[in-house]
Amino acid sequence: MTALADLQQHLTRFWALPHHENDVLRAKLNEVQTWQQVRIRHTHRALFEQPKNQLMADYFLTKLYGGDEFEMLAKQLVRILPKAKKLERLAKESALEAGSMGIQAAILAIELDLHLAQWLLAQDLPVNEENMLAAYRAVDEEAERRVQIANLKDVCYRTDKHLNSFMLKKAFALAKSTAYRHNFQPLYDFIDAGFKAMKPLKSVSDFIEPFCKRELSIVDQVHDSDNGSKPVAFGVS
Repeated sequence: MTALADLQQHLTRFWALPHHENDVLRAKLNEVQTWQQVRIRHTHRALFEQPKNQLMADYFLTKLYGGDEFEMLAKQLVRILPKAKKLERLAKESALEAGSMGIQAAILAIELDLHLAQWLLAQDLPVNEENMLAAYRAVDEEAERRVQIANLKDVCYRTDKHLNSFMLKKAFALAKSTAYRHNFQPLYDFIDAGFKAMKPLKSVSDFIEPFCKRELSIVDQVHDSDNGSKPVAFGVS
């Protein structure tokens, strides 16, 4: 399956999610995602505030973590993908694969938070640290959260590999004018944002490894069967 065909499948799955037709659920999901973004920024403050990491931190929070910006991208992609074969010929397959994986990672993040939002709605609970902890444990998607973290790592390393290849980087840059001319700008810019975010990094592993290690530690704490009702310090109210 080509990268663009794979991307089409991801988008079909995204638009089938129930919050698109349920305003109450959409509002609760937005609350959950906002809380998660604040939590992530707080948890990784020391990492995110390093000057060389700031573009990467923004890429994670605005491109790979769903929200309104991602939905706008998804709407644009639905419109352009049926006509995007030309872009597949112009841009290297590996670059498109990196973009497709990034979008898949964003969709998985939305799906997992949607399940939390559905549980909170069913219990008629507001979004706060105590209730988010209860939702995590009730929904019990520990394995899926680990997949989410692994996918983020994979996106970063694949994008970094492309960025460090002169030939691939040059081919992608040369495709820009044609991509824009044929209205493929949203997809091109999404992929390019990942390249730009990683460019200041001496090594992508210096960012993604501590990020994933801390996130996996939180998953361990949340789903620790011996932890009982003891709250996990997410660090946000």
